[in-house]
Amino acid sequence: MPKRANHIPTYRERGALQSLVGRDWLPAAKLYPAGPSTISGMLGKGWLERKWHDVLGWTYRVTDTGQAALKILIPSKPYQPVGKRKAKGK
Repeated sequence: MPKRANHIPTYRERGALQSLVGRDWLPAAKLYPAGPSTISGMLGKGWLERKWHDVLGWTYRVTDTGQAALKILIPSKPYQPVGKRKAKGK
């Protein structure tokens, strides 16, 4: 199965982003099902920002870019690069 386009959130990314919408800073434990590598990837994509909290450790909140990523429709068919798509009717 081809990989999903990088700008479309995966199941774990989408779950974490949805848990942050409408909330302020949350610790990583509240971003289930996202783990450390998923959170790191979302930081790299600009979907999250983080700050240090003296009691909770690193806390996160969704950025405007992350909220825009949530609005992207999930493709109903596996992603195919434009050059590899089959012509209709063949």
